[in-house]
Amino acid sequence: MESAKLPIIGYACASHLGESLSNSSGDGGAAGQFGPPTLQLDSTALQLPYYSIDNRFDELDRTERILFEVIERALQRSQLSPAEIRQTGLFIGSSSYDLRDSEIDYNQKLVAGDPSAVPMPFTGYNRLGESICRRFGIDSEPFNINSACTSSANAMLLAHNMLQQGHYEHALVVGIELYNETTINGFAGLQLIAEQRIAPFDKNRDGIILGESCSAVVISNAKKSTTSLMLCGGGSCFDPYSITTSNPDGSTIAQTLENALRDTGIGKSEVLAIKTHGTATYMNDISESKGIVAAFPDEIPPITAIKPYVGHTLGACGTLELILFAEALEQGYVPKTPNFETPDPELPLTPLNEDLDARDGVYLLNYFGFGGSNTVLIVEKV
Repeated sequence: MESAKLPIIGYACASHLGESLSNSSGDGGAAGQFGPPTLQLDSTALQLPYYSIDNRFDELDRTERILFEVIERALQRSQLSPAEIRQTGLFIGSSSYDLRDSEIDYNQKLVAGDPSAVPMPFTGYNRLGESICRRFGIDSEPFNINSACTSSANAMLLAHNMLQQGHYEHALVVGIELYNETTINGFAGLQLIAEQRIAPFDKNRDGIILGESCSAVVISNAKKSTTSLMLCGGGSCFDPYSITTSNPDGSTIAQTLENALRDTGIGKSEVLAIKTHGTATYMNDISESKGIVAAFPDEIPPITAIKPYVGHTLGACGTLELILFAEALEQGYVPKTPNFETPDPELPLTPLNEDLDARDGVYLLNYFGFGGSNTVLIVEKV
């Protein structure tokens, strides 16, 4: 069965740039604009850049306040009635969920000498979903997806499939990734964090800068959209090559792109541009560029990357980058890739240096993650 095209009827997000790439000065924003966190690693204080929503890291209720405000705006834009919201499917994608709340609770009790202090006191993935259901009167059991950087992209794909199969009329897909010390210490330990900027596919790239985001997308089987974007579906492919990277020969990336096109019935010649995963790490840029070339041997569509604007938001990048890309398309352009200056002779492609007029048609959105999870979403501007 060919994948259905479902309208995106509402969306909202909180990120380093807010809800639009037009808030950027064009250079990808200033990393750590709101004050980079100081990290304690082996008793050595490190200053690392970080793309934050704001700098209120120590507020225990911050997660829910950001989450509820974003979902409220997305549901208002969707114009779903309370009765429709009640029956809406809820899909959440994240790699850390409310991990920061757990860190804060533990640290506060530890400082106070509370004997009940234990690391990671909040376990499992249900707390955020249950809070969302209570706050917005959703009767459905939430689906929680944790597949590293593809988490909310896979949540979008699952929601699309569930709607197409008739399980729900509407779906609310949430991607959330907020600052926490566990994650940023982990990436610092892997030596993947760049010093100043994210420069995907550039010869002088030196890694990622992490960012935080909360974003929500509403798709529907039964409502007309107030936006001009349709979710056509997508495809996925598991790669056992490594726990941290896709096969550098690009074969798995190419297979993921092929799966997405086959499952949606879309031809390669119809693809107008590709939003890459574009992490600016050596292995990701190698595997992604080779995979795109292998999947499009005759003519490579223009490519761009969103992470230089907002940082790598890990499990939330699926919904966030979809929203930012959709907003740019609605404003009539495919965004350029900031920070690209020097082509890399090892890479067989280069990203957009200038904004490109956005025509009606099909666009691919790439997401590749730790653990071998690779996902491509396909959207259509109508």
